[in-house]
Amino acid sequence: MKRTIEIAIVDDHQMFADGLAHLICGLNNSYKCTCITSPLEAIRMIGGGHRFDLVISDLIMGSMNGIAFVKTLRGRGAKMPVLIVSGINTAPPIEEALRLGAQGFLPKSASSEMLKEALDTVFSGEIFLPPQLWNAYEKNSGSLNSNRNIVGITDLKLSQRQLEVLHLVSEGYSNKEAAGVLNVSENTVKTHVKRMFKLMNVNTRAACVRKAQSLGLIS
Repeated sequence: MKRTIEIAIVDDHQMFADGLAHLICGLNNSYKCTCITSPLEAIRMIGGGHRFDLVISDLIMGSMNGIAFVKTLRGRGAKMPVLIVSGINTAPPIEEALRLGAQGFLPKSASSEMLKEALDTVFSGEIFLPPQLWNAYEKNSGSLNSNRNIVGITDLKLSQRQLEVLHLVSEGYSNKEAAGVLNVSENTVKTHVKRMFKLMNVNTRAACVRKAQSLGLIS
């Protein structure tokens, strides 16, 4: 029997929270969502011992924004991942959110497929950003400074999932084939490959494999 996965949706718009909860529960029957319309109430519940496996928080709320909410949770010792959703058109404060302990950003315009990808990524212990936000983040601040789920080899740092993708690339798997093996979207694999290319300063899969072999990442 599957363990119930408790997800808190913190959003001061009840209709959006209810709709998101319905969508999430339709993705996996082990998901159970609790909608909370006040971040202060969410802090009270979590501080009172209510266990959540994931908190999904709106960025803009009346009583407290999502960044302050994450900061408060972390300041009180809460360890569960927090995924921030945002409907604003301007670039969200990605760097600050990740520095304070958020696990990623998801636009409210995202498809159900991207929502599933975000949940899978966060539950695997990695950070989720849509491709356009990855590009903006890397352009503005370089690679992640997070120490979560990072494996360091010499001066190169790859996440556990990137190492898995790297091994499949070295064995000749296409992005689509690797996605099937890892049970993630092809876009997720493409993102990992792109970041590995940047970290290794290479432009081709063959060069990536050779560089990884020279660093002892793969044999």
